[in-house]
Amino acid sequence: MGVELYDDGGLICGFQLQPQGPAIALDLSALDALQPPGQCLWLHFNLNDRRAIEWVKACAWLSPESRDLLLSGEHNTRIEVTGSTIAGVLSDVLADDPDEFGMFHFYADQSYLLTGRHHTISAAGLLRADLRRGVPIANTAALLNRLWGHVLATFKKMVAAYGEIIDDAEDRVFAGRDCEMNFGQHRLAMARLRRQVAANGHALRDLPGHLPPWWDGPASKELMRLGRTLSSVTQDLELVQERARLLNEEIDRRLTERTNRNLYFVSVAATVFLPITLLSSIFGMNVGGLPWLDDPNGFAWVMGCMLAAVIIAVVLIYRRRML
Repeated sequence: MGVELYDDGGLICGFQLQPQGPAIALDLSALDALQPPGQCLWLHFNLNDRRAIEWVKACAWLSPESRDLLLSGEHNTRIEVTGSTIAGVLSDVLADDPDEFGMFHFYADQSYLLTGRHHTISAAGLLRADLRRGVPIANTAALLNRLWGHVLATFKKMVAAYGEIIDDAEDRVFAGRDCEMNFGQHRLAMARLRRQVAANGHALRDLPGHLPPWWDGPASKELMRLGRTLSSVTQDLELVQERARLLNEEIDRRLTERTNRNLYFVSVAATVFLPITLLSSIFGMNVGGLPWLDDPNGFAWVMGCMLAAVIIAVVLIYRRRML
């Protein structure tokens, strides 16, 4: 079970993990009776609330460095392992706006996982839903892996969604149908996603070699699996971006060909009708000495000249194309 505690000292949710069975929901007032806690605690704070900041500052067991990193407003992803603690900043998709990204801060030791955010992130909500459903999570390492796994799963879903968009666009383009999709917008969104994936990957890359002593073997294997998942997401995103680039080039090529065909038609039409325009301009001059001015068949002679000029122009164009 889980309880949302939006007005409980800035605590969004709190859980005490159990070795066997579901986690127990907590409120901030119950923490005093759990010091030192018998099992791992996860506390998720709203860092926009001053009461949450004051509570974190009052934690004597937090090192100054960990406290500063947990409460900092920086937007650079990083993970620091100091002794038996892990602290860092990672990016995630916003829960209320899947096209935007936000940062979440975390601190972990053998007994605590503290997380904080300024904007509603997806991973924390998914982890909270897991604990509400009674998913058994035994310790801090497994809990932190679960949180990171939700971040990667969200990124993976976004990459899959972009892949489906490109699949549909490819089917439309190569079937000869127009594709009016804004690839510039999608490519920009994928570039932003790639920056977030790369930043998180850089922060997590060196972590397996600097794990704290309480990080057990199963959690280490899970962390390695997450690393492989991150590499797979990065490769899939690169492939989707390359497909989008090639498809955009194909659309531009087809548009250029269509424009060239239209310009060619206009050029041919202008060439064919240019002699007619010239003749009509000549016979339209109001001067003396124009031929067939008094001839009753003058109009027929002029039309014949125009027809002959068109035939000559068409023959010349045809012979030009045959060269």
